[in-house]
Amino acid sequence: MIKHNSFRKKSLFKTKWFDICCFLFITLIISITALYFTNKDFAIELRQVRQPKPNLFNIGIDVSQTIKPGVLADFKEALILRLRNFTGGKKAYYHISLIGTPGCGKEAIVDVVSTQSPKDPDSFSRRVEKKITQISIAKKAKGQSDTQPLTTPLFCFLEKILTERIGERIIILSDLVNDDEGCQKQYSLPLTTITNFGIHKDGQIIFLYSTPYLPGKYTTPEIYEKLINKQENFIKEMRKLSSQGKVRVFFYHIPDNPQKRLPFLKSKLQNSIPATTFEVIWERVSKMINTIICAVRG
Repeated sequence: MIKHNSFRKKSLFKTKWFDICCFLFITLIISITALYFTNKDFAIELRQVRQPKPNLFNIGIDVSQTIKPGVLADFKEALILRLRNFTGGKKAYYHISLIGTPGCGKEAIVDVVSTQSPKDPDSFSRRVEKKITQISIAKKAKGQSDTQPLTTPLFCFLEKILTERIGERIIILSDLVNDDEGCQKQYSLPLTTITNFGIHKDGQIIFLYSTPYLPGKYTTPEIYEKLINKQENFIKEMRKLSSQGKVRVFFYHIPDNPQKRLPFLKSKLQNSIPATTFEVIWERVSKMINTIICAVRG
């Protein structure tokens, strides 16, 4: 009798567990279907699950003085570690540009690396690692003319890169603040260019953004608030385009805590520049989860 009751309890437990699993599965299917028809971001990401593994990567690095040197140092280290995964036999092409060298507009945008993944570690060290290691926060050279201001031509860079690299993956380290004051030609957010880029759904823009940094005498509450407002307005405008299904764009805030910063950058660059099939799958699952979180947050 005791054995019979024990067997019955186990059977009831298995039945209940099966019912719960069925309920959760049906709920998941219904939720995914609802999101597909009501959330354009999620629908786009779901459709991209079967796209080929990416092998074209474009990296923009903001070297303006509102980027904290420690942020740049950690990003360089994480980027070198990530790109090294493609060395030898793994066909990938990557293009690295600096944003904010002395000058205005396109003069302040400099290409430092443009190559297919090197075949061996020595070539990687010479052609890629060395050049990334030498990147530093921009400053005027001694005796340089005042006609060469230090700017942050983010809008100009977006106009240039999104026109040239339609359908590709754009990864940008920046504080998201455009600054071309003192320049004869000033750029606005290139909405038409962004929309044209977004028509090709394989393309996406990934922003790894930091809290603006104010060195020395420039540290005032008024200037800091101005920079934060510019950053927030840029994110709001881009997310609006994303919610309308006009462009695939993702924002990830770099932690201010130095101890958390490098692990965070390594993780996000692994997702942004996947080298293995597992990393590709994980990246796509992460992006679908990210769109759900953004939708909930509004």
